[in-house]
Amino acid sequence: MPRKKRSEKQAVEVAPKPVAVVPAPAPAMIVAALCRLCGRTIPEKRAIKAGYVTVDRIDYFASIDWDREKPFGIIYPATGRGSLGQWQHIGPEAAPELFQAVKGRLLEAVREFLEKGWVSKEEVEEIIK
Repeated sequence: MPRKKRSEKQAVEVAPKPVAVVPAPAPAMIVAALCRLCGRTIPEKRAIKAGYVTVDRIDYFASIDWDREKPFGIIYPATGRGSLGQWQHIGPEAAPELFQAVKGRLLEAVREFLEKGWVSKEEVEEIIK
């Protein structure tokens, strides 16, 4: 007996299965500061304990060591990976155009913070005394 054609078959109605709709949990929110100098947003970084990188995370800006003796910048030859050992520290006099650009961004950032009321003029004056 030959098979029935598709048009001759009777449609079988299948009742839809009930599906429980469970709302998705709210995702954890990540808070990050936008760096006014470079424009990057780095919320956190991995913690290092006893010389090993761990799964723990710490706030990026809190993790930066403030060293008043650090140089203005670095200079190295553009030769690829092998140049890492050839880095040299430089002062503002070695790259005056770069220094003026960074200084301008820093002053604009201070002005922005003052205009938005994020920092007071007294706080700025206290730092520069």
